[in-house]
Amino acid sequence: MSTNRPLQSDSHQDRPTDEYTSDRDRSYPGDIARLNGHELVAIDEWLPGAEPTPYEIDLSDGYEYRTRYWRCRKCSQERNHRDEFTTRCDNPQPATALEAGGYSIDDPRTRRALNERLDVRFGTVGPIYEIGSESGNTYEVDIEATTCTCPDFEQRQPDNGCKHLRRVDLEIRTGLVPAPDGTFSR
Repeated sequence: MSTNRPLQSDSHQDRPTDEYTSDRDRSYPGDIARLNGHELVAIDEWLPGAEPTPYEIDLSDGYEYRTRYWRCRKCSQERNHRDEFTTRCDNPQPATALEAGGYSIDDPRTRRALNERLDVRFGTVGPIYEIGSESGNTYEVDIEATTCTCPDFEQRQPDNGCKHLRRVDLEIRTGLVPAPDGTFSR
């Protein structure tokens, strides 16, 4: 007796091995799950010791075990299970002073503004700030007119200003010096 059917039915044929590697990859492409406005990232950690169980016996023979928890990229909340993020993500983290000012850390002037020893002084209420630089020179920055008396600004007038303008702007945004109206931001 012969049949024209293949030896294996369609439901038992082998799937390609690269189709899916795990349940997690199928459910969360890119390792991010979105739930109630949260951008959740699964974090796996290996902890020392035996995995806790409700029983009084040790079910693992290892010296460490894997645990997983979830963290929201926006508000930094953490939960043991992703389904525990039941409320909306209404408290996203504020932008950093660099992001709010439109500066890039890859820009050499921004790096110098952050790393060099610059002394920002606020004398009176108004847009003029004095900057003492590492070289010993003192420059005046007008934050409202976005000008500086340093040679870099006077000769090149770079986009987003010189390092002195950037430093004053960053110190105002972070609340280290007052804004031109004399108030501190935070």
